[in-house]
Amino acid sequence: MDQRDVWTRHGRRKAWTTPRFTVWEDDVTTPDGRPGRYDWVEAPDSVRVAAFVDGHVLVIEQHHYLAGVTWQLPGGSVDPQDPDSETAGRRELAEETGHHGGRWTDLGSLYPLPGLSPARVHLWQVEEPDAKAPDPEPTEADLIVRRLEPHEAVAAALDGRVACAPSVALLLRSLSSLR
Repeated sequence: MDQRDVWTRHGRRKAWTTPRFTVWEDDVTTPDGRPGRYDWVEAPDSVRVAAFVDGHVLVIEQHHYLAGVTWQLPGGSVDPQDPDSETAGRRELAEETGHHGGRWTDLGSLYPLPGLSPARVHLWQVEEPDAKAPDPEPTEADLIVRRLEPHEAVAAALDGRVACAPSVALLLRSLSSLR
């Protein structure tokens, strides 16, 4: 193993815990051999879904407490009762857009903040899901579901309207897999 890739943990303390995450402080030896502390966040994995309906991709517009109004693909946390990320993706898609079923494809996962958290975002694509009435959570009462042509979704990612990094990555992966 390449020595520069080696971190050694000597101890760990919980610095802070909330219902949504835990902040940890690790006593470490850094790759250059010096002692140090590494602070990091344990959070649940999340999921994003690229849903294609009649040649359009579904994009959510929502006001987020910290970021303001953003566009993103449907998604949210993988809850403890979810057996896997696909189940979470199906739940989130139905809650936010009312769509369910369809042909699901796993497009992998990514680490959105690898220096801060080991939490992953699981990326799913669904083609031609059926529609019914959405059932958003109380914190999602302001959701607007947009149906964009694929080129419009790419333009929104490039100009910053789609400001969620995992959503941008998923748009790139899903649009390249549809070709």
